[in-house]
Amino acid sequence: MSIKILKLAKSALKTPGIFAGGVAFGTVGFKLLASKEAKKGYSLALSKIYKAKDEIDNTISNVKQHTDDVVADAKDLYEKEKQESNLLSIGEE
Repeated sequence: MSIKILKLAKSALKTPGIFAGGVAFGTVGFKLLASKEAKKGYSLALSKIYKAKDEIDNTISNVKQHTDDVVADAKDLYEKEKQESNLLSIGEE
């Protein structure tokens, strides 16, 4: 199958119409990408991406804050339990 495709591509490149069509398509595509309307669209899309990034950063920051609170509470509980177990072990002696 790939040999057939290669032969077809080779024969297509021999015809000047296909080559000219490819050049024309590339030129028109470049002009469309460089137009003012396209640039406005790119800018709008990028602004939406930046907005989403900011929202994700805020969410991550909130999660980190809550996680830090939980870790601090856990450390406090651990220290209290440790002190209580030390007091109990001293009382048993």
